[in-house]
Amino acid sequence: MTLYLLASSGCALTSPFQTNGGGAGGNVTFPSAYPPSTPLVCPNDQGDGSFVGKNGTQLIYQGKPLTLDGYAFYPDQIGGASAWHTPGFTHYIDHILQMGAQLGQNLIRPTDFWGTPYHDQRQDDVTIWKNMDYLVCVAKQRRIFVDMDISAFGHFLVSQGRDPYDSRYWIPFLDAVGKHYANQPSIAFYSILGEPQPPQSPEAMNKLVDFYRVVTDELRKADGRHLITAGGFNHMEEETPQTLWWQKIYSLPNNDIIAFKTYSLDDLNLIPKISAFAKDLGKPPVDEEFGLPQGLGDATYTGEVYNNLQMSRAQFYEDIYSLGEQAAVVAFAFWDMGCEVRGKSYQVNPNTPAVWQVILSHAPKNPGVPGAERLLCQAEQ
Repeated sequence: MTLYLLASSGCALTSPFQTNGGGAGGNVTFPSAYPPSTPLVCPNDQGDGSFVGKNGTQLIYQGKPLTLDGYAFYPDQIGGASAWHTPGFTHYIDHILQMGAQLGQNLIRPTDFWGTPYHDQRQDDVTIWKNMDYLVCVAKQRRIFVDMDISAFGHFLVSQGRDPYDSRYWIPFLDAVGKHYANQPSIAFYSILGEPQPPQSPEAMNKLVDFYRVVTDELRKADGRHLITAGGFNHMEEETPQTLWWQKIYSLPNNDIIAFKTYSLDDLNLIPKISAFAKDLGKPPVDEEFGLPQGLGDATYTGEVYNNLQMSRAQFYEDIYSLGEQAAVVAFAFWDMGCEVRGKSYQVNPNTPAVWQVILSHAPKNPGVPGAERLLCQAEQ
């Protein structure tokens, strides 16, 4: 998620092997690959061979158009590191999935397995992969889909003093991830690395495009079954006729999905243009991330201004879904699901009832029993 300022007015796990990466910043452990003969196997892992695909600008599943509505979940830090590093994190995953079911959502986006400040974290932390495998398997049992966002690897590279846009570091990681998850139908698509800084010159643009060409090609080589997006982009209005960066990245042959993020009035106003470009390319448009801080008000606008947005959260969410649906956006994922209630928090829960109701009104699935998750959130505060 891009940070902005406010202004007032049970699965089988295959552990990764290890190789040492060179370069500045000292030694760091990277995986080589999960053995192709031992991909992730979930309990009772039987399926009909169906995977999410695309037909032009539509997502397709089992021969029918598929619309996805969902959310990111951003775990609290535990002991100075991401909660993904803790064995008991599966309980939090279950809790979030329950909230998603209550809200009728059919897509979950895991994020931030690593963080930039934590220099002693390990990329081959087996607990992270056990937790991720648990999520993928449980999502399958619940018949929902996963936006397999692996952008946290960029955070890991930064924490080790490395350039997150150096594709050499990504190649063994993408090879490992792709081979490990290639057989899992609950994964709707991969998202590699979002929010690049808009390039300021044609040379910088070409370097950025080359990075995304390499990483999308590598992931396609490792996993030929799942759709891929280079990542969710924002600040897209900052392109120039000389630096049409996002259009070139979206046009890459192994970038299947046009993913973007909406956190400003400029972002909101750009949705029709993005959708029109997606239609020209014949690729599905996905609003992969959007949200507002609770301080702008749930149902009633408080007067704070956020990136030129002057409205309540409920109004913003309604605009996102309504404008996106009019523009044929096929998937939405808000930032983020959780029980936090405070002005700077972006989290959505039953204690933000106006936003909750807007999301529920656009949900693709039948929700659960009303009120159950309100009690669950209150118990955890």
